[in-house]
Amino acid sequence: MAATYNSLFLVTIVALLSPWLSSRIFKGLVPAVVIEILMGILIGNSGFHIAQSTKYVNFMAEFGFSYLMFLSGLELDFDLIFEKKKATGKPPWILGITFFLATSIISYFVALILFYVGWIQHPFVVGLVLSTTSTGILLPALKEKGWISDPFGQQLMVFGLLADMITLLAITAYVAFHTSGNAFSILLVMVLLMFFVVIYRVLRYVAKTRGFSSIENATSEMGLRGSFALILMFLAFSETLGTQVIVGAFLAGAIISLLSKGQSTLTTKLNSIGYGFLLPIFFVNVGMKFSIQALDSRPVFWIMMIVLLLTMFLNKVLPSLFFLRRFPIKQRMAGGMLLSSRLSLIIAASQIAVQIGALDSATANGLILLAIVTCLVSPMVFTRLIRGFTPAELPLSSISEIKLGTNTLPEGWVVGSVEVRSRKVDSTPMRSLRLPQDVLFVSIIRGDERIIPRGHTILEQFDVVQVLGHPDAIRRIRSQLEG
Repeated sequence: MAATYNSLFLVTIVALLSPWLSSRIFKGLVPAVVIEILMGILIGNSGFHIAQSTKYVNFMAEFGFSYLMFLSGLELDFDLIFEKKKATGKPPWILGITFFLATSIISYFVALILFYVGWIQHPFVVGLVLSTTSTGILLPALKEKGWISDPFGQQLMVFGLLADMITLLAITAYVAFHTSGNAFSILLVMVLLMFFVVIYRVLRYVAKTRGFSSIENATSEMGLRGSFALILMFLAFSETLGTQVIVGAFLAGAIISLLSKGQSTLTTKLNSIGYGFLLPIFFVNVGMKFSIQALDSRPVFWIMMIVLLLTMFLNKVLPSLFFLRRFPIKQRMAGGMLLSSRLSLIIAASQIAVQIGALDSATANGLILLAIVTCLVSPMVFTRLIRGFTPAELPLSSISEIKLGTNTLPEGWVVGSVEVRSRKVDSTPMRSLRLPQDVLFVSIIRGDERIIPRGHTILEQFDVVQVLGHPDAIRRIRSQLEG
């Protein structure tokens, strides 16, 4: 038990330092989750060996990964995916599935070549692994640069979300068939999906009842307790069926997304628990279990790794050039590069593949290494390529004005809305900001909360600040907060 607490303490220290290192030392160019994996390698078996992946740490990491899949389901925007009207004339989900098929064809073609030369044994699994996308990297990058509400950013989100969802279901179906050897086991996945529909309809009915509404906002945190009960119910049912529990966690998150209809206090709390505690344990544990010694030293192995890395970029960039035709070519390439980032699902798929014997340990560790490389390269290249383009719905020079009576405002003053996007301002107290004299902070919108700003109020990234003042002063505030 002592070794468990020692290791868990070191994991929490890594989790504490990683966001600071990401924002202050690496200026946001290296995602915090990548730093968590790298520092996990440093303190784990391949580094100084001062922390161990004990039984209890492993359990918390496994639950953390299930919770990550839950948050992936929570991020699903069904209104965005199934929106009927679109400038392209096609529903986003059809375009997203077509994009995924194009990615999969390229991936599977490369996997078949590697299979015929004798470098891999299961081309279908490798093809699925190469088709994944990391929404954990995609979403923050789009938010930070202001593209999340732009049609370009929305289309990328659809591509990323559908890639995650389809890959997860396909891997689950393959594992079910591979382990049992008959197609009947795939029906178990359909049973899980039917269970999802039934539970959603029941909870939607319960949420509309008067009794539920009366206790929903009580200090007992019924919404939070109910969410964890829902996660564990799906995990238990998936385990009983013999399917992958991460699919159950993903579907539980999708139910919360359907019921909450966007950002709410509950989703903010669920994200805080995940990103603040459970997810860092998973990512640091991945680094602790990563074995450099397991990597094959033969030149053939590293040639295969280079081929797989190039495929990870080409299978997203090439379809983006075709499916994002209404955007400039440089912008299309930027989107393709951002979609090339892989992390959580490629780790999950490689670990599952090792368990069923579809991948050897060296290839699985190599894929994790390639995932880290893509998370380092993709956001940086995206940032460089997207320079010079302005989000259509967030022009840099615009100020959202609301005209008020001259008897209540100084002459020429307006109300403006500014989103905190600069990492330098994140976690900064209001009193530390150098504000112009002709401006007042009226309120801060965080999720569905409305915060009255004080000197001690801490600004967080993606807060929306309502300001009152002269247009020139608001422009200076916008420049300071947006970066």
